[in-house]
Amino acid sequence: MRSRSLVALLGFLFIGMGGVSILPADDATTNPLIHKEKRVDVGDCSLYFTWISGNETAVLFEAGGGMDSSEWKEIAATVAGRTGATVIRYDRAGFGQSDLPDFPCRMDTEARWLRTGLTRLGVEKKLILVGHSYGGFMVRLFASMYPESVRGMVFVDPFSVELVDLLGVEYLDNHPMVGKLPFDASNPEELTKYQKALVRMVGDGLGPKTELMRDTTLPKGIPIRLITSKVPFLPKSEEQEAWWKAHRQIAAGNKEITLVEAKKSHHMVPTTEPDLIIDQILEVFQLAKK
Repeated sequence: MRSRSLVALLGFLFIGMGGVSILPADDATTNPLIHKEKRVDVGDCSLYFTWISGNETAVLFEAGGGMDSSEWKEIAATVAGRTGATVIRYDRAGFGQSDLPDFPCRMDTEARWLRTGLTRLGVEKKLILVGHSYGGFMVRLFASMYPESVRGMVFVDPFSVELVDLLGVEYLDNHPMVGKLPFDASNPEELTKYQKALVRMVGDGLGPKTELMRDTTLPKGIPIRLITSKVPFLPKSEEQEAWWKAHRQIAAGNKEITLVEAKKSHHMVPTTEPDLIIDQILEVFQLAKK
């Protein structure tokens, strides 16, 4: 479990027309779900998107740090089958099948790339954003930059500015499950694409990313769920308490947010309690339609 958490947490500062495959139909539909994929040129690089077409409301899944869109494959298919919504997954720059840029990572630039990709696919409006871990950081920024496009949000055990304030930038930059890379990065030419992507994501540490995130605001009047894991996964009890406290602070600061406990889960809630996530997405989807 520790290795899976490391992948998901690392770097909080941290995937032409492709193939088409048939996904199993959900119990709620008799039609097979058509899974499409495409690499989309967003200006400075190409991002890999995969989606299931549906109605005009689109559910966008954002993976955890160091992970790619495959994290959400089964959950996305179930949501598509039960809602009829368009569901979209993508690989952030450097991960999965997306390009690895040769210049530093900026979260706001990556959010703009995502917006460009969604626009070119024609699905940039009426979005429900779902983000796990560092993905929660990313959807929070995206929603702040493009509030007119967001109809609802589901945070899944998200990393947050509130946690940085509780533990400190320097502490987290040197934490083995956050900013401290688990390999020697002194010889870039010897690194794999994945390792280079992690180096790029970590960049100059949490400082610049945290300052960017401090100016974010969530859209008003939309349903938001924040799922918080309740099985400890951080090495020290004070770190774990800070993780939970940060989530409580986020919920307390916004009346639109409902805090939901994943009582059986450590950080990898998409693996341990997928049905809980699906239920929350379905609730937000129904509320967003009103």
